[in-house]
Amino acid sequence: MGRWTKLGKAAAAFLAAAVLCGCQAEVPLFSGSKGEKEYGRAEAMAIVTTERHRYEELYTDQIWHVTVDNRGTTFEASLLDQIHDFMRELKIMSLMAKEQEIRLSGQEEELVNEAASRYMETLGEPAAEELGLDETAMKGLFSDYWLAEKLAEHLTGSMDLEVSDSEARVITVSQIVLEDAETAANVLSQVQAEGADFYAIAKETSVSEEIKVQLGRGEAGSAYEEAAFGLEAGEISDVVAGDGQFYIIRCENDYDEEATRLHKETMIQDRKDQAFYAAYQAFKAGVTLTEEPETWEGITISQSPATPADFFEVFEEVCEGGEMGS
Repeated sequence: MGRWTKLGKAAAAFLAAAVLCGCQAEVPLFSGSKGEKEYGRAEAMAIVTTERHRYEELYTDQIWHVTVDNRGTTFEASLLDQIHDFMRELKIMSLMAKEQEIRLSGQEEELVNEAASRYMETLGEPAAEELGLDETAMKGLFSDYWLAEKLAEHLTGSMDLEVSDSEARVITVSQIVLEDAETAANVLSQVQAEGADFYAIAKETSVSEEIKVQLGRGEAGSAYEEAAFGLEAGEISDVVAGDGQFYIIRCENDYDEEATRLHKETMIQDRKDQAFYAAYQAFKAGVTLTEEPETWEGITISQSPATPADFFEVFEEVCEGGEMGS
C-alpha cells in the first residue's frame, strides 16, 4: 500500500484481516447511521499524482503495464483501486476522529497551512488548474490525514494493553530435526555424551539447515514450545515429537533481554491495532459514503499530470517534522 499505511500504524490495522482477541479492551460506542460524501476528484488526484511521481522515480513509467495476477490486471489498475480504498478509509477515519472530538492544536493547524502552501507551490499553477486543486482543499486533506494519525492512539491510549515479560519472553535454542524416532534416540545419546559438541552433531545429522533459532510464545508447536521454554541455559531436551518430525533442543539463552523487549513492543502494538480495528469496524458499519459519479471516471495514474508535488513527503517534512517557513 505504500506510504499511506502510515496513519499512526492505524491504517495497517483497518486494512488487516484482524479480529479482537487476546485483549480485554472495551470497544467505544459510536453514534448511529450517518451519510457523508467521499472526497472529490481534486483530492483524489493529489494522491494519484503523488503515486505517479513516487513509482516512476523508482521504476520508470514501465511499471504501469506490469501484470500483477493471472487475470491480466495491470499494476496501474491495482494501485488505482488501492488509492480509492485509501481515500474511503481516510474519510471514515477523519469522521471518526471528529466524533471523538479529536482536534488539531493551534500550532498543528499552522503546520497544516504551511504544508498546503508548500504543496501548492511545488505543484505549480498550471497543474493546480488542471487538477482543480486549491489551497483550501489541500488544507482539508492534510488536516484529515493528521486527525487519522491521532485516532488510534486516542482510542487505545487508555486501554489496558500491557504485556508481561513472561508473555513476551524470547529464548534462543539450537535444534536437531530428525525424521524418525529411532534415529532421534541415537542422536540424543550422542549429544548427551560427556564433551559432546551439540552444534557439530546438529550440522552433521539434522535434516534442517536452521540450527540456532530465536523463539517466542506461540511461534512453534505446543510440544516443542513446552519443551523449549522448560529448559534452562545449557540444558538439552528429550526427543520431542511434533508435526511428523522429531526434535532435540538445546537452550542457549533462556531469556534474551533485548529480543524480549522488542517482542513486547510488537505485541503491544499488535494489541493496539486489534483494539483499534474493532472500534473502527463498529464505527464504519454506521457510515454510508456516497460518491459523485464523475469523481473517478477516466482517471489513470500514467496519464495524470507529471508533478514533483508529493503529499506524503510534504506531510512528513512539515507536519511531523514541525518545519515552518519556506
